[in-house]
Amino acid sequence: MKQPPGFVDSSLPSHVCRLHKSLYGLKQAPRAWYTRLSDFLLSIGFRASKVDTSLFILSDGTNIFYLLVYVDDILLTGSNSAMLHHLIQLLSSEFKLRDLGVVHYFLGIEVPSTGMGLILCQHKYILDILTRAGMTSCKPIDTPISPSKVTLLPDHSFSNPTRFHQIMGALQYLTFTRPDICFAVNRVCQFMHAPTDSHWAAVKRILRYLKGTTSYGFHITRGSSFALHGFTDAD
Repeated sequence: MKQPPGFVDSSLPSHVCRLHKSLYGLKQAPRAWYTRLSDFLLSIGFRASKVDTSLFILSDGTNIFYLLVYVDDILLTGSNSAMLHHLIQLLSSEFKLRDLGVVHYFLGIEVPSTGMGLILCQHKYILDILTRAGMTSCKPIDTPISPSKVTLLPDHSFSNPTRFHQIMGALQYLTFTRPDICFAVNRVCQFMHAPTDSHWAAVKRILRYLKGTTSYGFHITRGSSFALHGFTDAD
């Protein structure tokens, strides 16, 4: 480890800080947090999903509970309200959590509730992408990809590959609720290593398509009295 450039202590140039607590940005911090959280969840009866390491499941007779964790953001839902609140109390006794109540927005996904169930959409997330790309006033288009193939034809390298990677990363996350752009995003992602002007034009076409369909989402029918609760680690 070295002192960061521009912040070197001239009197003690070989010294570095000794950490007494995990900090954001350290490679081992998320792993340490996940290990501590998963150990506690397993101790109170949850089991880890075999297909998704971020999902934990608790079965209690006819009741079932699901806990989804993403770093320090947590979703908890279950079929028994009393038991659900008991689990919330157990989590609060072990960790410093902030209960955000019934979820309305989680990791860029809006979760409005209706009498029939939940609607998942990323309207605000799409507007944020358009803003980052400077295309909030662009003209909408009917299809997300051109009928002609996106290929590696000779072309000028795109001048800002970092911007290309950031926008494409955001579009990849958007495909969770927008299967209609999956093919187009997958095609353009094949050229992430060396984007050209024509590839950036393909990205802008996807954004123009999204501009005209920002209200798109999908519906989850309410099968039982499940309520999604959102939490965040207060630290």
